[in-house]
Amino acid sequence: MKNKRINKRTEYKLEQQCCDYARSRGIAAVKLEGQDGIPDRLFIGKGGKCLFVEFKKPGGGGVVSQEQMFWLDFLGESAIVCDNFCIFVGKVKEVFGV
Repeated sequence: MKNKRINKRTEYKLEQQCCDYARSRGIAAVKLEGQDGIPDRLFIGKGGKCLFVEFKKPGGGGVVSQEQMFWLDFLGESAIVCDNFCIFVGKVKEVFGV
């Protein structure tokens, strides 16, 4: 149980770091909750550009559930699984141009 709490904390830290980065560039970071499998965050930029992000523990090891796979497939290129800050920064630059 303790290991699961540590994993959630490190995932939370990554999520917060990414949200701070996005907000510093004028991108809204909206927490998505209430439906199984839906990505953790929706990032919205100028002109309505969107990026959905499912955060996982840094360094891998996070499991993507069937529900999460459904949503990632459904959302296509506007959704990513992220376990690394640099991956997030690269995708933000690609999608939002900032």
